[in-house]
Amino acid sequence: MRQHKVRTTPQEENALERPWLAWADWRATLVLVLGLLALRVTYLIFLCEWDLVQDEAHYWEWARRPALSYYSKGPGVAWSVWLSTTVFGHEEWAIRLPAAIFSGIGALALARLTIDVTSDERAGLLAAAAWCLVPIYQAEAQIMTIDGPFVACWVLAAWGGWRAFARHEAGDRPWGLWALTGLALGVGFLFKYTMLLLPPGFIIYGALRRRELPWDRRLTAGAVLTAAVMLAAMSPFFIWNARHGWPAVRHELGHLGAPGGDVPTQWTWPFGGFSAADLLLSQIGVVGPPALVLIVMAALRAVRSRWDEPGKWPHRLLMLCCGLVMLGFMFAVSLVSRVEANWPVAGYATLVVLAAELTVIEGPRPRLISAWRWTIGFGLFTLSLLMFPQVYAKLPVLGEYVPMYRIVGARRLAGRVEDAMALLRERTGEQPFVAAASYGRASQLAYYLPGRPTVYGAGRYVGRRGSQYDYFEDTDLTDPKLLGRPAVLVLKTPEDWQREFRFESIEQIGTDPPIHVAREYGGPKGGE
Repeated sequence: MRQHKVRTTPQEENALERPWLAWADWRATLVLVLGLLALRVTYLIFLCEWDLVQDEAHYWEWARRPALSYYSKGPGVAWSVWLSTTVFGHEEWAIRLPAAIFSGIGALALARLTIDVTSDERAGLLAAAAWCLVPIYQAEAQIMTIDGPFVACWVLAAWGGWRAFARHEAGDRPWGLWALTGLALGVGFLFKYTMLLLPPGFIIYGALRRRELPWDRRLTAGAVLTAAVMLAAMSPFFIWNARHGWPAVRHELGHLGAPGGDVPTQWTWPFGGFSAADLLLSQIGVVGPPALVLIVMAALRAVRSRWDEPGKWPHRLLMLCCGLVMLGFMFAVSLVSRVEANWPVAGYATLVVLAAELTVIEGPRPRLISAWRWTIGFGLFTLSLLMFPQVYAKLPVLGEYVPMYRIVGARRLAGRVEDAMALLRERTGEQPFVAAASYGRASQLAYYLPGRPTVYGAGRYVGRRGSQYDYFEDTDLTDPKLLGRPAVLVLKTPEDWQREFRFESIEQIGTDPPIHVAREYGGPKGGE
């Protein structure tokens, strides 16, 4: 029987020849990331109504006193804020500017990693888009904490590690790539210590591919070089902690609920089971339900396709190793101690690579298109909520869950403390000092009080965890210059303060949070 050729128009033939998302090249990725960065910086300068949150203000306090390291974290976040505020001044947007910049760096690095492992620029754009849509990565681009720079360094180290492994397998000696990987690991550690969870991912990858990946002198030398550069970059941490009795180690042991930590073990089984369930549920919120579905689908497909697509298994295995080590470790820790929702989020970055690859391979299938539509919708909703929470706070039902007190209360608290200081000056004729039972509140007051004075953190005295205020030379509550002066005390009760410090009298004058005025400071009790 004679076959009849199906006639197609020139437009249809052109569409058949062009792959799906053919326009999605590296230039489109640059436009997306740099355009969003420009919009975010514009927002931070002109439209953002957030006060500094407690951690942001505390890192600003660190930046006012540059050091090799700090009580609970490395110096990365303080150095970043110091550089930005030195150039642009101590405005809120200047403190947050590094967060936006590191978000752009992370998005571009993730796109380049994706292009390298998939050889497809469309996947690179999708990976960058997913990065920009995940709620926690959006928050880290707007709030200056350790997480945004840390995740960017995580992606850079994963990218460097992949390229180094691939070049080694091809018979080269990629010394520069090994060194750059070590540098990214070391710099990431200066932001957040959990950077140390990425090297185990590399080690597991090498062990699982020991038959195909030649473990010879070249690879051993590369590993040694990576470790040497990483340790060199980490040296400020070691120097500062060795001089101060290793407080960072005790702090991290406290997070892990381990003996020797600066807080006792928080709970034991079965409460650990509830904690683990809480962590798992929290990930739905920080990643977003649609994006989490995409990531899980891609990870499962990567495992199932090991035998069907052996040529793609090496990079998929490395992406899985880099991500799952972090996620598995945090789940294990949640069984013995509280794990905050944001702690595991670096583990999702390399899994986003697999989600982008899955989307390109399967093309415009209905379930993928639907998942991406929901991801975009949820991402845009999160972006608008982060940028304009005051609008959502006025809505019925939803408004009750918008934590406005966390983002607009610091300036108002400083005004109340300023009034209390004026009251004390009138009563005593002397200039009072200010102390808070929380390092976060102390830091916010240091930023928002007129003249940005020295504020004292008293957390370790009144039953809270210690802080960097215990190590700053100018915030020592045993300083003889403070004796006899009046004080404004924030948080806790008069009894709590009187139990740990000598005052002639303490009077509470406000609530929510409690504010007290005190006379005749006599120093800490117990000879401290």
